[in-house]
Amino acid sequence: MITNEIERAETIILAVVLLAGSLILDWLVRPYIKRWADARNAIVIEAIAIALGGQFTFWTLVLLINLVGNQVIDPLLIESWQPILSIATTLALAVFIVRFITNLVDSYLRHRQIGNISLINNLLRGLGALAIGGTLLVSYGIPLGPVLTVIAGSSLGLTLALREPLANFFAGVQIIVSNRVRPGDYIRLASGEEGFVTDIRWSDTYIRQLANNIIIIPNAQMITQIVTNFSRPEPELAVLLDFAVGPDADLEHTERVALEVAREILTTTTGGVATFEPLIRFNGVDPSGTRFTVVLRGQTFTDQFLLRHELIKRLRTRLQAEGITPPTQVVRLYDGLAHSN
Repeated sequence: MITNEIERAETIILAVVLLAGSLILDWLVRPYIKRWADARNAIVIEAIAIALGGQFTFWTLVLLINLVGNQVIDPLLIESWQPILSIATTLALAVFIVRFITNLVDSYLRHRQIGNISLINNLLRGLGALAIGGTLLVSYGIPLGPVLTVIAGSSLGLTLALREPLANFFAGVQIIVSNRVRPGDYIRLASGEEGFVTDIRWSDTYIRQLANNIIIIPNAQMITQIVTNFSRPEPELAVLLDFAVGPDADLEHTERVALEVAREILTTTTGGVATFEPLIRFNGVDPSGTRFTVVLRGQTFTDQFLLRHELIKRLRTRLQAEGITPPTQVVRLYDGLAHSN
């Protein structure tokens, strides 16, 4: 009697220790490994750590039921649970595989700074649900052949009924595979719409304008339009701004002053490429003066606005301080009427 009590106590202690260990692995060790892998771009390890969520506890319970369950639970009850346990273990493996593949793709997109693509995520979830559902049917002994036959027979009718949604879906797949645009890119369409790509979904591409409005464009139209991608092949871009000085201005002096101001802006203004050597190009002469273009370089498309803003302020002030004359106003007389330019 005493021996049985000791064995029961040891069994309970073993079960508590194993369960506590599994909970520590699930709630402490696994999140730590996930953060560690995320910080070091270890995509595979991160995906495994995410997919293992809840797996340690589940498999510990299965192990305890099979090893010591007869000592604390009625053997007949355990025997009746065996079919359910078998199905549960099969589903647990299927869920782990599906979660691993899904999170592997998600981690890859995130670490490559591609952003969230709903089309890929939803497609993987759908395929994962089909895999889990198929596993469940096989576990219950239901053959998949008739199910696949029904699906194949109804696919033609579904294709005709869902012709436009399917066209947008496959267009979205083509956009992603061709790497034409990706979330985070700043694009301009031939129709004039422009903004940041925020998501590529089943049927539409979402673009956020600078005014924070959302433009929703069918994927099929994204494929057929001419798209200017300001983020490819690199996000940096040239920033051009036209200026003019009077006809009597010293052009050598004007060029030196403009270059000094341009260098200062690139090194002190947020979004400027400090290593870029600015350019000054004179490109026109008329009776009002000489026109020239200042060329800067911004880190991204939106940085050009602040760079132009600062260049206009500082260069105008500096030209005035240096005594460089502004363009003159030309007055032409036609038939006794004065027209000013």
